[in-house]
Amino acid sequence: MVKYKYLTGLLLLVLFTNSVIAQEKSIDPTEHIRINQVGYFPGSVKKAVVVDVKKDGFFIKNIGGAVVFRGKLSKPGYWEKSGEEVRIADFTKLTKPGKYVFYAEEISKGCPFKISEDVYGKPFKAALKSYYLIRASMPIEKKYAGKFARKEGHPDSMAYFHPSAGRGEGKASSSKGWYDAGDYNKYVVNGGVTVGTLLNLYEMFPDLVKDGFTGIPESGNKISDLLDEVKYELDWMITMQTSYGAANMKLTSKKFTGFIMPDKDKTARYFVGIGTAPTLNLAASMAMAGRIYKDIDPEFAKKCLISAEKAWKWAVKNPDVAYKNPEDITTGEYGDTDFTEEFWWAASELYLATKGDEYANYLTTHKPYLKFEVSESWRMFLGNLGSFSLLMSNEKLPDGLRKTLENKLVSVADSLMSEINNNPYMIPVDKFVWGSNSDVANAAMFLAVAYQVTGKKDYLNGVVLTVDYIFGKNATGYSFMTGFGCKTPMHVHHRVSGGDNIKEPLPGFVVGGPNVNREDEGAGVKYPHKEPAKSYVDYEPAFASNETAINWNAPVVFVLGFLEANADKLK
Repeated sequence: MVKYKYLTGLLLLVLFTNSVIAQEKSIDPTEHIRINQVGYFPGSVKKAVVVDVKKDGFFIKNIGGAVVFRGKLSKPGYWEKSGEEVRIADFTKLTKPGKYVFYAEEISKGCPFKISEDVYGKPFKAALKSYYLIRASMPIEKKYAGKFARKEGHPDSMAYFHPSAGRGEGKASSSKGWYDAGDYNKYVVNGGVTVGTLLNLYEMFPDLVKDGFTGIPESGNKISDLLDEVKYELDWMITMQTSYGAANMKLTSKKFTGFIMPDKDKTARYFVGIGTAPTLNLAASMAMAGRIYKDIDPEFAKKCLISAEKAWKWAVKNPDVAYKNPEDITTGEYGDTDFTEEFWWAASELYLATKGDEYANYLTTHKPYLKFEVSESWRMFLGNLGSFSLLMSNEKLPDGLRKTLENKLVSVADSLMSEINNNPYMIPVDKFVWGSNSDVANAAMFLAVAYQVTGKKDYLNGVVLTVDYIFGKNATGYSFMTGFGCKTPMHVHHRVSGGDNIKEPLPGFVVGGPNVNREDEGAGVKYPHKEPAKSYVDYEPAFASNETAINWNAPVVFVLGFLEANADKLK
């Protein structure tokens, strides 16, 4: 009888112990702790957010289990955008490189993170290489893509002229380029802002991305892999220009296709529409290419500059042609009726490429564009790209323009820093709409340019704190870049990732993020939280919050590259 009681007690102890272990394993490490799941530079500011806890203390253990840092949480403050009681943990003084785990007084532990002088090396490379993985018109080879290799999709060697294309009847080649987002279509306006952002990064840090950095088919040609990748998009964009200068809006099927692999999609493809917006995007992108590739590929650069000036001339004569989808086309519209930003961007790039009087006159007779605004439209950042190019150029600018731009840059950067200092999650954005993660990244890009111009350390810290948001210091607890972090999107709204029968999505893609409007709820998507900062769900049909897009990834590539280039300031 005694022996039976002993065995029963032992069995209960074993069951209880196993239950505790099972519970500990099942606890979501982001339930209370929101931390950068990738990590930090040794000398950078290091802050995490802890929510809905009562105890004041936190501590950090190294990978061996030893406590290496202790601290006190800030006083709690309620944030209505997430419905949480938020407290901040500052562990900036922990500088030793290594792997660590954050604990909130044993109530909860966070995702592992590291401190490293090259903390963003792999995410930066993956984010840039994401563009290779979504190239159209070529096979994605195992040599460069590993298990994500696939067959060629959409050769686009013979695409049809839609009646709206302004090209008459017939067909033509429109190969190369990147798939725009979760779909298989190609849009000039999204290509433009993406190209502009990536080329801004190259001009700021021309030695950052060397030949062979990403490992793509062009590697080994003695040209930066960034320039090789961008040229693949530019080669497609130039096919979208009509003989009289206007640019077509998109190369598309008539409606979105299913979640099949690119080589399985045999739907007819069309040149569709013309408009002032795509034409000015083409003008700006080609002007940038005309000057940046001038000493690298002179023939290509000359071709680009001719295209840019031709596009500008058409846009000046047709300044208000807004694109609308024809009745038989239901793919992305990217509607726009105000072309102020596009004209400023194109004039800026054409001035830097040619020093032409017409472009100088435009810059001196129009209000300089430099502002940050959260919007569901891609176009709200286009004018800034032109101003960034002007500010980072060593060229003489007309009539005191540089000083005007510098003053506006500092004013906007200071307002972004004010928002960071007053936001519980220490981010410069508190409005969450379609593509909110790109708004966050664009704000970080703004601060990055401000730091390069002024050298003010506060702006550098602002970039660091903002990038933390992308990698997990946010109300959802997700690291929003696929493949990086302990809790990262696995079911993105992306046709290649959904159709390739590989468990993980393609790596290096940043999803759209929280979207208070939740436009996909009517399509059967259910959101576990309705608070603005938590309106996100990792679910394939959730196009309103879990899609990817080339223009959303571009500012993330920019800010990660910026931080890697400034790593010596953060050691």
